[in-house]
Amino acid sequence: MLFNAFLSHSFVPGDFCNGIIVPVLKSKHGDATKLNMYRAITLSPVLSKLFELVLHNLFKDFLTSDQLQFGFKKKSSCSHALFAFNESIKYYMSNQTKVFTAFLDASKAFDKVLHNGLFVKLLRRNVPVSLVLLLRNWYNHLQCCVRWQNKTGYSFPVFCGVRQGGVLSPYLFAMYVNDPINTLRLSGYGLY
Repeated sequence: MLFNAFLSHSFVPGDFCNGIIVPVLKSKHGDATKLNMYRAITLSPVLSKLFELVLHNLFKDFLTSDQLQFGFKKKSSCSHALFAFNESIKYYMSNQTKVFTAFLDASKAFDKVLHNGLFVKLLRRNVPVSLVLLLRNWYNHLQCCVRWQNKTGYSFPVFCGVRQGGVLSPYLFAMYVNDPINTLRLSGYGLY
């Protein structure tokens, strides 16, 4: 009943919007004084993750991405993408055809999602307005603070990126970056 009220009123409690960033050392063999030796992990309330699981269950049919996007899907991984790529190259090379490839490695891509751009893309994909409004409310109030050695800093607003560790975040990101695949598909280029 509570989660239904959140959805019908496009509202989440303020605590759902708060995250605590904890820097974790990537390698104990590296130089712990270097900033790039740390990975920031954001801790979120467990109840907010439970709510996201419910949202995913309700809206999973709307949170899909192109079949050529291999990341962030069940029964699909980087290995599947590499297999498809390798087999395609083998096929065209065996037929003495030139093959040109391009790769995109988006560093810290989850952190670069523009919120308003995400909401527009969700609406264009006919995601129910109730979910988009709820996400808009949630993302417009995101706050984080950093915890270091049992001391917590001041909160600051988060203006872009999907929620780290959020249940819906991989699906939202996949939908956000789906456009290049659609553009390529419509261009007539690519492997057939």
